[in-house]
Amino acid sequence: MLPVHYIAYGLRWSSQIQMPELQIAPKDADTDFDAVLDAVDVHIESSDLNPLWESWDVGNDNFVAREGRLFFKIEDTGLFLMEQGKRIVVSPQPGADEKKVRLFILGTCMAVIMMQRGILPLHGSAVVIDGWAYAFVGHSGAGKSTLSAALASRGYPLLTDDVVALTWDAGGRAIVSPGYPQQKLWQPSLDGFGMKEQDYATVHAEITKYAIPVQHYFHEMAVPLGGIFELAPQPEENHTSVQLVEVTGLERLHLLCSHTFRGGLVARQGLAQWLFETASRLSASVEIGRLVRTGAEFTAFEMVDRITDHIRKGVHTGQ
Repeated sequence: MLPVHYIAYGLRWSSQIQMPELQIAPKDADTDFDAVLDAVDVHIESSDLNPLWESWDVGNDNFVAREGRLFFKIEDTGLFLMEQGKRIVVSPQPGADEKKVRLFILGTCMAVIMMQRGILPLHGSAVVIDGWAYAFVGHSGAGKSTLSAALASRGYPLLTDDVVALTWDAGGRAIVSPGYPQQKLWQPSLDGFGMKEQDYATVHAEITKYAIPVQHYFHEMAVPLGGIFELAPQPEENHTSVQLVEVTGLERLHLLCSHTFRGGLVARQGLAQWLFETASRLSASVEIGRLVRTGAEFTAFEMVDRITDHIRKGVHTGQ
């Protein structure tokens, strides 16, 4: 079977594995086959990696990096190898859940490829507001996808969900490249939006997180970054409120590093200095704030109002 070409995160991916979540790259009738191959940034291949894994003799460590390659193993799912920012090789376990295999390709594998190519992957979602990208970062369960879904319902297009890919344009501005037209929402978020779980498929069989197609409000072009907001829920509080505060000083740098997607794999690959320099540059160029949400109530739309009012006042430092 010929590989399929997809586009995501500003890169062109040629994949032997069907990736229905991704957008198929547009074809140019005047472009010959060799030119199409030359245009590919990353190849995704399926191959038996077991002999190589055994030869690496990694002991009990399921993640190992050597000479520009990162190799990891997920029990009951498969082996995954990323090389030089140009190649992902996948060896699924027999009988593995195909959705779960793709989830690791779309998440950890692509994030590692970005790191290897000098693209900063933040753990978050991003939407477009008045021509600027605004990223919402946070730990798992903080409400990043829920907030971006609420913003999209108010007419602000989704740019990316789960991984925010940051690079720089020719003028030195930070830009966010579009991911792919899907969001992942937990059951409580579906309930908050009045959505029915039977209308959507789960991300994979083991969790009740749902894949929501968002083609109708997906933004397909890269956008300059206007700001980054960390979501800091504090559900143990008895009252519900939303506060937006500025993050200043060295805390900005710490925030960016701590919300780098699969940040624990940065040092393993010898990329700690790259992350520090990239985060420092980003810290100096955009607004960074924190949204503190207290209480257990569904506050996504209150957060939307707080964010859009703030942005409409022109309070961002994107250049």
